[in-house]
Formats: sequence, structure tokens, C-alpha cells
Amino acid sequence: MTLRFDYVICSIEESNNLDTLTIDELQSKLLVHEQRMNDHKKDEQTLKVTYYIRYGGKESSRGCGIF
Repeated sequence: MTLRFDYVICSIEESNNLDTLTIDELQSKLLVHEQRMNDHKKDEQTLKVTYYIRYGGKESSRGCGIF
């Protein structure tokens, strides 16, 4: 497992009975986490693209415009 799954593993260990947890259930929980992480990355990328399109990749300079 990679480091990005460490806290997920701790959470699974604390919230489940490891004596009765099947491999399929564990795999399912890890896949759900991975899908959520990928969705967050897509959302972040969408925000970056939207910002770039809106502001041309430049930082906004509010209040410093010419009248």
C-alpha cells in the first residue's frame, strides 16, 4: 500500500472487526476510497481550469483597476 492509504487503513481497523472482515469487503472499502480521491482530484483540476479560463492564468488584482 502507498502512504496515501495509511489513514484509511487505520480507520478501517478501528471501525471494523478484523476477525470477521473478508478480503472482498476490505477491497471494496479501499476501492471506494480510491474513487473518492480520484473524484476530488477531478474537481480540483476543474477549478484550476475554470480559474485559468476566467483570469487568463493571472492572479486577480481587485481594486487596482483604471477608472
